[in-house]
Amino acid sequence: MELCSQLNYCRSLSPGKAYFYYLVDGKEQPIGVDRTRIRAPKSGFSEGFEPKGMKPKDTAPQDLAYSNPQFIEECYVPPRVSEIYCDFSLRINANSLKPNVCALDETRQTLTALAELYKQRGGYGQIAKRIAKNILMGTWLWRNRTCRSLDIKVLTNDDRVITISNAFSLQWASSWKGEAQDALENLKTFIEKGLTDPKSLYYLDVNAKLAVGGGDEIYPSQEFVDSKQDGVPTKQLAKTQLNGQETVAFHAQKIGAALQMIDDWWQPNADKRLRVNEYGADREYVIARRHPKNGNDFYQLVGRSERWVEQLEQGNEIPDEVHFIMAVLVKAGVFNGAAKGKA
Repeated sequence: MELCSQLNYCRSLSPGKAYFYYLVDGKEQPIGVDRTRIRAPKSGFSEGFEPKGMKPKDTAPQDLAYSNPQFIEECYVPPRVSEIYCDFSLRINANSLKPNVCALDETRQTLTALAELYKQRGGYGQIAKRIAKNILMGTWLWRNRTCRSLDIKVLTNDDRVITISNAFSLQWASSWKGEAQDALENLKTFIEKGLTDPKSLYYLDVNAKLAVGGGDEIYPSQEFVDSKQDGVPTKQLAKTQLNGQETVAFHAQKIGAALQMIDDWWQPNADKRLRVNEYGADREYVIARRHPKNGNDFYQLVGRSERWVEQLEQGNEIPDEVHFIMAVLVKAGVFNGAAKGKA
């Protein structure tokens, strides 16, 4: 299949910002930031060594003892508060069933056929189950997940109420039982419908209750600071408005990144999940697990879509490569191939 010069998909998962708060007499209260000036010690390699090799810089002994003043934003649980909350909403659309823009009819037909067969074989259920796990495990809370206790509640627009107690105890690879398994199957079914039904609306609200200690640090998103300015913190935390006041928040992209942590198809028996990405970017190891030289990147795999269509027509077993292709299309993006006439 040819990757045409114009090919893109709209995303199927659209999370909103997540915001933090606590309750006083049932009313949501914002959690603000502290602006702090600190005297950080000099500790970087470049402070004591030349750029190349291990050659020490010609510095006086006292130079490395001077402080490195910094102006930063931090966030902490208010005193005498034992529970905080974090909420976000998620809209689900069946946008991976066909391209949004496609310059070649043959390519459009092949990709649409692949999505339809994937749907018929129950493939979207696999993606939905993995997304549901990330929601119910609280993966989207990132560092905040390691709190004293964590409960998750999901409200869907068809009036389902899905709850998980002690979510931190849930593990990705282990079997879920009882309440947790029921919640997983319930949420998986709802998400699968949203990914496969273009005629209805599917959205949900997610609430996390975190048991904390007063003064515990909270880790919201950080803003990108392009340049240093006098009187402006060099580390700034993401915020949104709650009852007319600022409260700390996660960017929607941060939530989406957590929900997309489902790619363990990059090698047989992979021991870690990657965020769905065309080249399998692994930030922990700073490497592309799906480098084009390995032949398992999105572009080479989707280019063989006719083969995957034939394979799905012949049987119900779905290759891992197809799961990955469809997960990327759920994520969406611009997938233009090389323009004709260009090398």
